[in-house]
Amino acid sequence: MPLDTARLGLIRAALSSITREMATDLRRAAFSSIVREARDYSVALTDARGEVIDQAECIPIMTAGISSAIRGLADAVDLSTLTEDDALLMNDPFNGGQHLQDIYLFTPVLTDGHLVAFAASVAHHVDIGGGSPGLNATATEIYQEGLRLPLSRFSVSRDWGRGGFVEEMVRANVRVPDLVVGDLNAQFAANRTAAARLKEAAARFGTADCLMAMDELKDYSERRTRAALGRIPDGVYESVQTLDGSPWGAGTVDIRVRVTVAGEEIHLDFTGSGDQIDGNVNCPLASTVSSAISAVRCLLDEPDIPFNEGCNRPITVHAPFGSILNPRSPAAVRSRLTPASRVFNAIVQALGRQVPERAAATGFDTTTAFTVSHLDRDTSSYQVVLEILGGGWGACAAHDGADALDNPISNCANAPVEALESDYSHFRVVEYALHEHSGGTGEYRGGLGIRRTYEAVSDGVDIAGYADRHRTGAPGLDGAGPGRPGSFTITRSDGSVEQLPVVFHEKLGAGDRVSVVTGGGGGHGEPSDRAAHRIEADDRDGVASAPPRLVPRPAPSATRAVQ
Repeated sequence: MPLDTARLGLIRAALSSITREMATDLRRAAFSSIVREARDYSVALTDARGEVIDQAECIPIMTAGISSAIRGLADAVDLSTLTEDDALLMNDPFNGGQHLQDIYLFTPVLTDGHLVAFAASVAHHVDIGGGSPGLNATATEIYQEGLRLPLSRFSVSRDWGRGGFVEEMVRANVRVPDLVVGDLNAQFAANRTAAARLKEAAARFGTADCLMAMDELKDYSERRTRAALGRIPDGVYESVQTLDGSPWGAGTVDIRVRVTVAGEEIHLDFTGSGDQIDGNVNCPLASTVSSAISAVRCLLDEPDIPFNEGCNRPITVHAPFGSILNPRSPAAVRSRLTPASRVFNAIVQALGRQVPERAAATGFDTTTAFTVSHLDRDTSSYQVVLEILGGGWGACAAHDGADALDNPISNCANAPVEALESDYSHFRVVEYALHEHSGGTGEYRGGLGIRRTYEAVSDGVDIAGYADRHRTGAPGLDGAGPGRPGSFTITRSDGSVEQLPVVFHEKLGAGDRVSVVTGGGGGHGEPSDRAAHRIEADDRDGVASAPPRLVPRPAPSATRAVQ
């Protein structure tokens, strides 16, 4: 007999509180700025089969991929022999992972000696080895990108901790072992929290009811997802987005999607997208699927559907093997979020006309990843900082785009300057500002990007980065203007200026500066329709100028606002 609604609601609230507490514990215990400040991590609970039953609101592309990361578990491990001393690490992009920096940790949760769930956490680690600190911008195969971990089982008491094989293997292959192992210990702490709280819930509600609730919550999310999909008109909708493949001699690379909506199901076919590239911009299948699922969820008219594996059941995804969205090993995949973001954009564009109240213009929607590192040769110690910098979001039919946010499938924060400068001594931040006038014009303007300038205070500072939309900005919608592109620029201490490509690796001397500029989002609607009070506010705030020869329309009256 199914659980009654009230009891199911109580157990759902308990499960949700577990993942929220996991997320808080992981962040508070983390060592690196990329996890502690930028919040580049995710957590979830899965059932004993590895299907997500609840997740915290963290990084969408990571959490949507947890089921993919653990999918082959039963083939690799005899689940009946797992104990609470076991754990599994993995980051293999060709077996359910995303890119090597995202390390998944799974630990089993047992009640009365029986496996009932897994605590799952994933964090972006500041360094994973490979050819350059933080990221290898010139990698052409995964072996150059760092340490690769298959989904495998180990004993925590024997293999983790100083002297344990797994921890020592990680320490020996990364440049900042205290940060990487510290962040992994934060993942262990979050997972231990999940195990303790789930046992408390089982004691309160009964193990059988908790297990029944896990299944019923997945079914509930599936029903609501199907109902929301059923309100999108049936049909076949197509879209093409592009990314800049010029650093690898690939020119403009297409990301094509054909969306088929049939009743309460949706199929996403990426046939016709570009072939995989001899560079680090390929997107593993798990990342493609995760970004596709995230895009569909953004367009549903029920945004409060609990995310779990049930949401994924009505959605199928096909990406041709050997394409940039499903590459063959050993392709390099470090900047996989660039094509993944275009997957998101393509789906939103294809379905946006069918659900205009949920659609938006395209944002900058590009993770601008930037590392600044230094090796002290006297002490043989590294300092490695990884920055994830957001841009402007696209405007929609009701409001301007948001300023200075990471793209929707990433959701990282911009790390505070004070936190960076208190932790690291090889650089300082001399400018952190909005990229003024970068949002596309329109009835509603696109969001603004940012400008962040770093100055090296030592010789031999190593910098590397990647982005997209440095040649053309994010397009506007319904007659609106595009956002401005981003850029990377070095100003040397002698005053000379160097414009860097969209993917780069360089050295700075003391006094040299590098400016990282992110672009704005596309506008929405005709610029001539922008309300006078919005134009005045833009001018007053110095974020955008009124378009030339613009006759602003009056601000809406109180009567119109009520209507």
